[in-house]
Amino acid sequence: MIATRWWGEMVGEPGGNRGLDDAFARLHDPGIGAEIMGAGKFGYPRWHEDVEWKGWWGPDPPFHTPVFVLTHHPRPSIEMEGGTTFHFLDVSPAEAIKTARELLTGRTCASVEAPP
Repeated sequence: MIATRWWGEMVGEPGGNRGLDDAFARLHDPGIGAEIMGAGKFGYPRWHEDVEWKGWWGPDPPFHTPVFVLTHHPRPSIEMEGGTTFHFLDVSPAEAIKTARELLTGRTCASVEAPP
């Protein structure tokens, strides 16, 4: 995904391929109402010890939705520019999906479905 032109446009960098991966990546955003990510995507090892850490993306993260970070180190939510709010949950993926769906209004959740 990082090698695609879509990613470059999203993070303000030039270049990137326009192949099949780019076409698939462009399907990510439309209709997404929330995202669920692991703590490793949000930050570097021991990020939870740095109270100033707000993620890799700077003040305007590319998500523009609520983002639920699965972590064993919850902390207060962080509101960012562009509509992104990071929420830190110490719950199972299935519980995070349930929480995210409660906030959605006709949009989908960018996550992998947990088994029933």
